[in-house]
Parts: sequence; structure tokens; C-alpha cells
Amino acid sequence: MSTLLNVKNMSKRFGGLHAIKDMSFSVEEGEVVGLIGPNGAGKTTCFNVVSGTSPASGGSITFEGENLIGKRTCDIVQMGLARTYQATSVFPQSTVLENVVRGAFVRSKDSFLGSLMGTAASQRAQAETKAECLEILKQVGIDHVHGELADSLPYGYQRRLGVAVALASKPKLIMMDEPAAGLNPEESMDMGKLIRGIHESGQASVLIVEHDMRLVMGICDRIIVLDHGELIAAGTPEEIRDNPKVIEAYLGTEAVS
Repeated sequence: MSTLLNVKNMSKRFGGLHAIKDMSFSVEEGEVVGLIGPNGAGKTTCFNVVSGTSPASGGSITFEGENLIGKRTCDIVQMGLARTYQATSVFPQSTVLENVVRGAFVRSKDSFLGSLMGTAASQRAQAETKAECLEILKQVGIDHVHGELADSLPYGYQRRLGVAVALASKPKLIMMDEPAAGLNPEESMDMGKLIRGIHESGQASVLIVEHDMRLVMGICDRIIVLDHGELIAAGTPEEIRDNPKVIEAYLGTEAVS
């Protein structure tokens, strides 16, 4: 396996507050890696820094060996690193399919001039993109509502749409920020199956922040644990489940199976 994402001694400060302090981890090709920790541990801040929405205060971040620090978010997506968000981040008054087509824009073969002039090549490229996006919607289980407005979808479908939009950019790695947030147990289980299916199909590796420990333990190859902005443990799900520091900081005494 080759290393996709390599984070070394990454720090993020807000004034005198260290939200992330000297954090180091990696994600290899073909992995599902979980990032867990109590509320306020720095998980979403980590995602913000890696994805380019917030600048790092120190350390290095590389994707396939190329520096990410200072790059725009759109450039990072083009490199093959996509992200979903805690809140549903769709265009509410656009259709489901239109949302996914927008996600595919960074990979589109269409050109602005060709689209403006309505050339045959542009029309072919647009048709190809739409067909690919419909296949993605089928994969995530919502192709039957492709013509509906995004804000009319049930919440669980909106979470799936966020995954579809990320997949449309053809990423090598997807960072998923609490994809099961707000889902009922059955929907959360289905989301876990979807994430694992993305991984097993070879489409993308996954770095996931999630509070549903059964989902995390069930789909992740490795788990890294943050507490107060510092990495306190890393290992297999079994190693993390039995780690005293993790139990004290996050899992408590509740058994996770």
C-alpha cells in the first residue's frame, strides 16, 4: 500500500488556544481509518486544516507526497481529496442530480467556452457526466429521486446525497465528518454498509469522524484517537477498544461491540 495522506506534527492555534497540537498520522491506499474523540477534541478542526478551509499553524500535510498547506480547497479536491460535512451541504433548490453534477465539475471534460456555445463535444461531455452521476446516485441508493429538489429529501437521503457529491469528484480519499449524525440505528447501519462498499469497490479510501462507535468499530481498519487536540492512541479497533487511555477519555465503561 502507498501513503495517500501524511500529516506530521500538525498544529492549529486560535490565539493562545491549541486546538490541535503536534498531531501525526497517515492514511494508506485501501484503508478505512476512524478519527474519534470526545466533543471538542479537535476532530473537525483537523478536517478543516487538512481540507484547506483553515490554515495550519505548524507541521506538514502531504497528499501522495505533494504539499497541501496553502492550497485552495478546490485544488485539493482536484488532487483527489474530497470531504463531506457534519451538516447537510447541498444546494437546496437544485435537483438531486444537479447537486451531484456540480460535485463532478472538477473532473468534467466540458469547457466553459464549449458549454457557452453548445458544441457537440460539450453536449457529449455533459451527457457523459450526467450518466456517471446517475450511476453514483444508484450506488448510494437514491437514484429514484434524482429529479427531486434536494431540500425535499428526507434527512437520511440528504446524508447520502452528500456522499454522492463527494464521490462525483472521483476522489482517492474521502474525509467524512459524522456521516451518521442524526440517523436512526437502521439508517446508521446502512450508512456503514455504504461506506464499506465504497472502500471495497476500490473507489476511495476513507477517513471518518464519527460518534457512532458501533459503526466505527465495524468498518475501520485502524482508529486514531484525539483528546484535547492531542493524539492519545492509534491502532486496530480491538486495540482501541481495550486501551485504558481511550476508555478514560472517551468510551467510558460502556461496552462497544
